Amino acid sequence: MSEPFVWGDANSERWIVHPPQDPYGDGYVCTVATELHADGMTAATIAKVDGMYANLATTLSGFMESLAADWQGWNGTRTWQSMERELAFDARHDGRGYVSLGVTLRAPGPDWYDTAWSARTVFTLEAGEEMTRLAADLTHCLGL
Repeated sequence: MSEPFVWGDANSERWIVHPPQDPYGDGYVCTVATELHADGMTAATIAKVDGMYANLATTLSGFMESLAADWQGWNGTRTWQSMERELAFDARHDGRGYVSLGVTLRAPGPDWYDTAWSARTVFTLEAGEEMTRLAADLTHCLGL
């Protein structure tokens, strides 16, 4: 797939994920360019993620699919982050059918760099069909 995955609304908050690249050519580690746009803010980073040989449960696709599968709810917060924390998620189910999905982007490199930054926005999704569609569309984009 060559088209980016876009979640959200062009006129408000949106998260964009570009198709993964395999910089080492071995299928174990991929890089994913990703962007957040919200309230006049634009942030972009490149995240290192597990490639095609990873256990599905540890991948971003697996994380999203587990949220969709548990549409009836869960207690507490579920989290996922890329290998070097450039991309992170936190998800909470409100017990009434909605999921708050926080998306955080960070500057590549160690947090102590003078150029360190982070950007975060929260999307509210319907826990059933909308979460299932997000998981399926993202998995298709990542192709992992």
